[in-house]
Amino acid sequence: MSTLTSSPAWQALEAHRDAIAATRVDSLFAQDPGRGPALTVACAGLTVDLSKQRLTGETLRLLVALARERDVPGAVERLFTGQPVNNTEGRAALHTALRGDERVTAGGEDVLAHVQRCRERMRSFATAVRDGSWKGATGQPVRHVLALGIGGSYLGPKLAVEALAPLADGPPVRFVANVDPAALDDALAGLDPATTLVVVASKTFTTQETLANALAARDWIVAALGEEAVARHFVAATARAGEAERFGIPACNVFPFADWVGGRFSVWSSVGLPVAIALGMPAFERFLAGAHAVDLEFRSAPPERNAPLLVALAGLWNRDFLGLAVHAVLPYAQRLSSLPGYLQQLEMESLGKAVAADGAAVGVPTCPALFGEAGTLGQHAFYQWLHQGADGAACDFVVVARAMGSREAAHEALLANALAQSEALMTGRSTGDPHRDCPGDRPSTTIVLPALEPAALGALVALYEHKVYAQAVLWGLNAFDQFGVELGKAIAGRILPAFAGDDAALHPATRHLLGLLRRAGPSR
Repeated sequence: MSTLTSSPAWQALEAHRDAIAATRVDSLFAQDPGRGPALTVACAGLTVDLSKQRLTGETLRLLVALARERDVPGAVERLFTGQPVNNTEGRAALHTALRGDERVTAGGEDVLAHVQRCRERMRSFATAVRDGSWKGATGQPVRHVLALGIGGSYLGPKLAVEALAPLADGPPVRFVANVDPAALDDALAGLDPATTLVVVASKTFTTQETLANALAARDWIVAALGEEAVARHFVAATARAGEAERFGIPACNVFPFADWVGGRFSVWSSVGLPVAIALGMPAFERFLAGAHAVDLEFRSAPPERNAPLLVALAGLWNRDFLGLAVHAVLPYAQRLSSLPGYLQQLEMESLGKAVAADGAAVGVPTCPALFGEAGTLGQHAFYQWLHQGADGAACDFVVVARAMGSREAAHEALLANALAQSEALMTGRSTGDPHRDCPGDRPSTTIVLPALEPAALGALVALYEHKVYAQAVLWGLNAFDQFGVELGKAIAGRILPAFAGDDAALHPATRHLLGLLRRAGPSR
């Protein structure tokens, strides 16, 4: 038995789970007409409805006791005050400082002064690109932006630009992440090198996929405009300015961010430069402000009404006490279609671990598998599994109160579907026909945005960020490293030379697959 599962708070939760095992969520509504308001919390303009979770007021009381036992409040202060919460890499995780105005130091550095300098550089550059002051090598203004990155350097900016598309009055942005050459080829189709700005986002500036695409984009620019054009058509967002300069990007074109910015928490930094160019710096700053508002609530709200913490506790309850190994994120907004992919990285890369920060086994399952799709598309794909599959899943419905398009009636139909699906998952259906019966009692949370605008989007992303941090503390994980990602990349580095010749050193299974590829593809 692990230290976690042997704790008084954990054992109290296990006993409570057994005591309410036969209680269904819909019956809890019948017993308590005030359940909806009691289990709904406000957070920075968002509304979080937990009333369809399979829990009671007593469940929440016991979960909050666990949070206190695990010292979540203390861990929150350590996060915000620049202490080295990333213990395996010995550094702070101060992404919250990128969107606030509180003074904090990390490694003796005045973080706020650094953040403000970087933001002013972003503002000047984004404004120059948007108003045409920044000219390419031929004297023409930028008409398209090619944003290269992968993981957090790609998913966050892409989510923001897509979600806030109606505000995008700057040069259009095309995002490329995959090393598949077709991805870059497709993105370059129809672009003119003379009017294209390439933004390369990479924390280390050594990420294989991003560098491969950056080198190919550089070849494309140089072939058309000459080597000297790189200085007018390439900028970088990185924590390794020297690496970007070695690539050939002048120091004045490098927008640095600090080591204490994790990749999947980096959209608030200069990694968000494509967002500032597409939407304008005022919109980007409203995005930051929405996230900062959640920061303030996460840091100050009591645990019983602390939305990010309560969402985290409900997730832990579903995973470890109810045995739900899958979590579906269901945004009922087409412009939020990239949200599930963004959260896959945020949650599964941060929490997809079985070893605690102290090196001991956690002893319980941690991060559930996360997937999702925009509503109503998912209803015609995997909702059948949600309703009648043997395993079940916990769901997050993300809905936007204000219409996002020109047809109010269509928006009402969209909302009706979201409300209907969350109700159906809870109540189920009993017809006497086993083929048509749905068991129900499947938990969900609904998060309501008043409108899909920059502050609300920033708040939504920050809500999930803090959920992840709280769960990491509860499970004893380090949310800010990702050593599992490195293994496959290291093996790929050994395999790549074998395509050119000697494959004797490969694992037999890999040598077999390489042989299949050689026979199936053109001769090399």
